[in-house]
Amino acid sequence: MIQVRLESAVIMAGGKGTRLSPLKPVMEVCGKPMIQWVAELAMRYASQVYIATVKGHPAEEKLRKIHRVLYTSGLGYENDVVEAVSSVKLPALVLPSDVPFLDGDTIEILIRECNSSICTLLSQGKFVGVSLWRALDLEDYQSIDYPRKIVNVNTWNDLTEINKLC
Repeated sequence: MIQVRLESAVIMAGGKGTRLSPLKPVMEVCGKPMIQWVAELAMRYASQVYIATVKGHPAEEKLRKIHRVLYTSGLGYENDVVEAVSSVKLPALVLPSDVPFLDGDTIEILIRECNSSICTLLSQGKFVGVSLWRALDLEDYQSIDYPRKIVNVNTWNDLTEINKLC
């Protein structure tokens, strides 16, 4: 295990959830809210963990019970990430709330291989919303290829399938 302690982790949980439900972050996976899995991973690497959402989000009250909430404008994932990261201490790990089985090995590869201000993880060539921000220099950007599939829960079928892995 890498002995790096990041200042912050931000878990993105403000989406509309049009394919599943706006309550997606707090839907249960293997007996606990999906976002709780992500928060427990984040706590292993960051001194402070925040949940980024929009005011009035249907899961807002439940999210507040898990960790400190940061509010973003809700203008889209990329914009909300920049807003959230701009309001926390760096370096910061950014994680989506819908990757409950993301593991420490994956985070450690991101931390170890990141040589830029902003590094994002590609899972089998696709963006999954996992990134490391060392500075707010949007021009100094690096994509890190990760060969294994990172499972996102985006649909009812995804939720059913991931719960079979318990």
